[in-house]
Amino acid sequence: MKREIESFRPNRVAVDSLSALERVSSPKGFREFVIGLTSFVKHQEMAGLFTATSPQLLGGSSVTETHISTITDSIILLRYVETFGEMRRGLTVLKMRGSMHDKDIREFHIDGSGMHLGRPFRGVSGILSGHFVHAPSDEVQRITDMFADGKPRRS
Repeated sequence: MKREIESFRPNRVAVDSLSALERVSSPKGFREFVIGLTSFVKHQEMAGLFTATSPQLLGGSSVTETHISTITDSIILLRYVETFGEMRRGLTVLKMRGSMHDKDIREFHIDGSGMHLGRPFRGVSGILSGHFVHAPSDEVQRITDMFADGKPRRS
């Protein structure tokens, strides 16, 4: 990969998917490969995009089984969200180094003109774990009020 990247000299590199590589290598070999490739891409001043899939449809315990999130600058998580018998798609920024990014889990959809971010999911918790709980609207309002200024308060 390094030889091809040096020969072609792209502005960005995408690897889809790290999960496929993770399944066919040892944990140590996979981690060394990802660290080496990400370091090389950064050193070449290229943008790197790496995708990974979760073995569970509606949640998982880690972005990757070998926990490589420590070497990434940003992690964007896409998740299916079941709400009242309907499958929707959610997006959240788990990590963006050096940024005070939006922490909401937002609905998104993709059509012929691109990707569109919608409103945050409200009244649903446990989206990232895949264990959804729908909260009554008065409970959602109480929790929202507790964190209105960004700092937790006792009710």
